[in-house]
Amino acid sequence: MTEVNFYTGVPDRQLYACRLLRKTQAAGLSVGIWGPMRLLERLDQTLWTFEPGEFIPHLLLRGETSALLRERTPILMSDQLDQLTGCQVLLNFEPEVPPGLERFERVLELVSTDADQVAAGRARFKAYKALGLTLNHHVMST
Repeated sequence: MTEVNFYTGVPDRQLYACRLLRKTQAAGLSVGIWGPMRLLERLDQTLWTFEPGEFIPHLLLRGETSALLRERTPILMSDQLDQLTGCQVLLNFEPEVPPGLERFERVLELVSTDADQVAAGRARFKAYKALGLTLNHHVMST
């Protein structure tokens, strides 16, 4: 059954995502990141620059990408959820619950302190709970 981890009160979702991705990659997990393309493009840039001298292998999927490159890259980013099939973990940057989320072992939700983010996060939390999923809530301290 899919486990959902909420991280709330996150001051900077981009930087926090980089830290989480570093941990999941070190644990040997494959991660799919689903969100709007403009947000994924910014995250792509942040992953290249957030820690000097460190590289977190990732691939922003646009159009056709070779299967070999996809298989060799532990972090895939797409605005098309079906392109992330096969990933163990899903980092959700969309405002809604991902359809077909049972194909992932774990879903990660990052919620900032922005009022719209908080409202959307609460709605997703309730939806996941209604589905009977295991929920973990981590409150970030400021």
